[in-house]
Amino acid sequence: MDDEAFIDSLKAEKTRLETGFVALDPQTGFVKAWIGGRKLDNEWYDHVSRAQRQPGSTFKPFVYLAAIDNGWSQYSLYLDDSLHYVDDLGIEWNPGNSGSDMTGDYLTLRRGLSKSINTITARLILDVGPAAVGFYARRVGIKSSLNEVPALALGTSDVNLLEMTTAYSTFANGGLLYEPTLIWRVEDGSGNVLFEADQAPKEALSERTAYTMVDMLREVIQSGTGIRMNSLFGMRAYDLAGKTGTTQYSADNWFMLMHPDLVMGSWVGFNDPRFRFRTSEWGQGARAPLFIVGEFFRSATQEDETFVSKEARFPSPERFGAYSDLDPTLVDSLESLKLNSRSGRIDW
Repeated sequence: MDDEAFIDSLKAEKTRLETGFVALDPQTGFVKAWIGGRKLDNEWYDHVSRAQRQPGSTFKPFVYLAAIDNGWSQYSLYLDDSLHYVDDLGIEWNPGNSGSDMTGDYLTLRRGLSKSINTITARLILDVGPAAVGFYARRVGIKSSLNEVPALALGTSDVNLLEMTTAYSTFANGGLLYEPTLIWRVEDGSGNVLFEADQAPKEALSERTAYTMVDMLREVIQSGTGIRMNSLFGMRAYDLAGKTGTTQYSADNWFMLMHPDLVMGSWVGFNDPRFRFRTSEWGQGARAPLFIVGEFFRSATQEDETFVSKEARFPSPERFGAYSDLDPTLVDSLESLKLNSRSGRIDW
């Protein structure tokens, strides 16, 4: 192979888009689908359980989880404006929003999550603490090492797709952590059962907390960054919740989708993280990974004997004693509220 041919082949390999996709039954942990790459005959690199990449905004729910489980309301108000933070070592952190757009208004945590607003998530992690966020992420299924610093809020620590999908399954089933299981049962030629998986889940969250998180993530699909699931795939009849994820410089794109019967996750990017999408528009979780998940879910719902029920619904968090306080958009004025000046939070 001459130099020119070698360079062309290297360029083609390095700039080839890759993907990982996995679907789990949240009620059992059984794996319904696992796509680790293109072909096993020429590449054994698994993008589901082996590849470690930054999850970006798909990690944000763990920040909100730490808050919700410790008394915050999904209607707590936080300031969407520039933030300058200096830690005890003098390290500065100046997180901004995608496109640098900031409203300068106080927004609810529910809206902050649905619109994936960095400044609100950043202020929230300063209040709940990076260590608490790491604790809750591990509690729901994240096993990768996490750098517990404020930037963790924006998904800067590498994880894999399988553990992220497992964690979202913990939300979807009411707080039970199941280990993903590929082999459900083994039978001999006569149909005798030689092995049957006996899944014993761990209680990771209360049902109240888990379904409050699901309720917040519904807004992502209904009117937030994941709205294309409805507009392009016509899934309005299904009870869906999820989260888009885009990392720094559009190197990694993620999309997570939850239904009571099925939880799916997809990652799209390049094997070499130094290669990125040419534009930020295409380098979004609402693009390629959402389309992969959307096509799979739509196909699953169209099967003659589908395991995805159109009637299935996530329980209301109020059923388990959750309360939402007042939606501040229904309050005539904010004069009766107290401002926490350190974090930019408004307290009732």
